Amino acid sequence: MKRNFLLLLVLTQFLFSCKEETAIVVPAPEFTVYEYYAVHEPVLVKDVTKAEHYLWDFGNGITSTDKFPHTWVYTEPGIYTIRLTTYTQGQKSTTEKQLKIGQYYAYEAQLLSYYENYELEGGDMSGPSEGNPDVYLQISHYINDAEEVLYKSEVRPGVTKEDLPLSWSFYPIALGGSAVLPPYFSPFFRFYDSNADKADRLIAHNLVTGGSSHLQFDKEKNEGQYSQKRGGDDWGSHVVVKFKMKFP
Repeated sequence: MKRNFLLLLVLTQFLFSCKEETAIVVPAPEFTVYEYYAVHEPVLVKDVTKAEHYLWDFGNGITSTDKFPHTWVYTEPGIYTIRLTTYTQGQKSTTEKQLKIGQYYAYEAQLLSYYENYELEGGDMSGPSEGNPDVYLQISHYINDAEEVLYKSEVRPGVTKEDLPLSWSFYPIALGGSAVLPPYFSPFFRFYDSNADKADRLIAHNLVTGGSSHLQFDKEKNEGQYSQKRGGDDWGSHVVVKFKMKFP
């Protein structure tokens, strides 16, 4: 009887010892994020695994301890690794996902309407028509307050309203912008009326004071465009710029 009691005591201690030493299994954390974004585009994560504590590393020097971190942006194109570490009951678990950050590049500009007078040069909006313009497109940006021309097209003579819309294709040009400014703020897409005996006249461009802007981008098709319009459907400045995203 005494022997059986000792065996039962040893067996009980063994079972409790095994139970105490059983490791807590914490599943690998999960989250959902779209596979690519543009520079300065806010990144959003969702479907984050439940845990007690979180540590995010976005691969650009920024970290967060929130379950759903506030949106963040990348300022340079490249491939970044997002690392999520979770802590549950003293156990640590980590997962990683790669994110591609691209840059918008314009490849085509369209002229849908233009001013026939000097409205965009500070003239009277009701001023007389200057006739059918000899149109060319100039793309430029500013470096240290100096204008740098990135592209200048050939002149298309005697463009009438019936000729519109007109399109210009060119080698890819990076679109600017920032975390607070949209891509259509840089570079400048300006359409001019070429004149032999006086200064060329600005007839339309992509950043007109008082105009309305619209930006759209289809990530699945990698096709986007923005438009800037001031005036009506058949008068005023109306410009469309088409772009794609490119990766380094």
